[in-house]
Amino acid sequence: MRWTAMQNAFSHRPPGRDLRWVVALLAGGALFAAAAGASAAEPAPAPAPAATPTLAAPTVAPRQARNFVGVGPIFGITGHTDMPIAGVLGVELSYVHYPTQAFIFGLGGFAQAQTVGFSHGRWAIGPQINFMMFGAEIGAYVEEASGARATTLGLHASPFVSLGFFSAAFRLAVPVGTMSEGEPYALDLGLVCAIKLPLALDGELFHMSFH
Repeated sequence: MRWTAMQNAFSHRPPGRDLRWVVALLAGGALFAAAAGASAAEPAPAPAPAATPTLAAPTVAPRQARNFVGVGPIFGITGHTDMPIAGVLGVELSYVHYPTQAFIFGLGGFAQAQTVGFSHGRWAIGPQINFMMFGAEIGAYVEEASGARATTLGLHASPFVSLGFFSAAFRLAVPVGTMSEGEPYALDLGLVCAIKLPLALDGELFHMSFH
């Protein structure tokens, strides 16, 4: 009797209600399918670009300098042919450039300031040339007046030999005129030594490479 009542109840349910259930199920399935398709259509994220390797800056090997400045004290003895020998003490500044290879063939210049016997001054300036350990200075000099001697202008010539920081030079000074009243100094002969510290201007002072 209970079963019969249930059948009667279902048989008397309005037909529109079943249609709504079917429509609802179909709509839910369609929405689920659309969501699944959208998620599948989304492109995968692009991979991060690989890091570019950083190249280290190339190291520059030190090079041998070819331009030098030298400065240091000079000392020695000098004597005019008609005067006693006197001591000299002063300072010299020089510059040398090696066009091809350091310490082979160089060109440059020099400047000297010194006292002669601590009684008067002497100055010289001019170009210089050197080949390995040998060289020569050729320039002009001015020797200050002293006593009856006038300030004298002349030719300075001085061949030298150098070894490391030390050099020894024979000096010849030939007077050519005067710049004040009095007698000019006579021919001057001397032996002058120098201890100069070389300063490299464009590289290492001594650069040695082994291949």
